[in-house]
Amino acid sequence: MKKSLTLIAINLSLSFIYSAINDFSRFSFINSSFIIGMIYLLFGAFCFIWQKGFFDITIFSFNKLNQHVQKRNKISSFEQDISIEDYIGEKENFFLTSSLLISGMLISLTSITLSFFIIL
Repeated sequence: MKKSLTLIAINLSLSFIYSAINDFSRFSFINSSFIIGMIYLLFGAFCFIWQKGFFDITIFSFNKLNQHVQKRNKISSFEQDISIEDYIGEKENFFLTSSLLISGMLISLTSITLSFFIIL
């Protein structure tokens, strides 16, 4: 929760600086806040997908293809077969994944709600 609040504070300060540069125009704070929130959400979703191992098969396939090309060109000096178990067992944990997702969704939804209230 502390990391999410830190990300929200960073977003608010960056949005305030951007709106101050634009002479506090009507939607500059909300627009910049929404864009930063979407960036948080995008990076959080990418980290979540990477953690779950979505790209393991792709990385395995490219390494297998690279090994095949090296064998055919006789560049590789050692013979080592790559197995799928080498890639599936590895799990990477990113420490900001949940914080990025939570703060990105919260900031984006708040920005959308505020913009609708200002328009009405």
